[in-house]
Amino acid sequence: METNDAILKKVLRYCAYQDRCTQEVRTKLATFDMPNPEKEKIVKLLVDEGYLDDERYASTFVRSKIHLKKWGVNKIKMSLKIKGISDEIISNALSEIDPEIYKDELIKVLKAKKINESDPYKKKAKLAQYAIQKGYEPSLVWDTLRVISS
Repeated sequence: METNDAILKKVLRYCAYQDRCTQEVRTKLATFDMPNPEKEKIVKLLVDEGYLDDERYASTFVRSKIHLKKWGVNKIKMSLKIKGISDEIISNALSEIDPEIYKDELIKVLKAKKINESDPYKKKAKLAQYAIQKGYEPSLVWDTLRVISS
């Protein structure tokens, strides 16, 4: 059985490696054989020391998913909810998105997607479906498609 100090060191390394949310740390702690009150003490310590911050995590998550994965708001929102992030923190993180940059990312997604379809209506529908699956809002996708295809 590992000591609490050894477990704390492992969890600190886990958090230092990359930003983590509270739920991820709790899941990691569940793999260790120790009483729940001790696990919660570690979570509290990590929050107090700044290793664990769900707001920072959500902001970083939003930025990276938009710029690197080219995800839309809907997919990001669902992913954060699954990770146990509160609605208020999600809203704050999403409010940091620059609408112009977001729209530019959507345009990049639409222009980069190669669809082998000769019928322009079917091609547009497939492009829209692709962008919507990536989490972009349907109304924004269709408006953007109208603008870039005209």
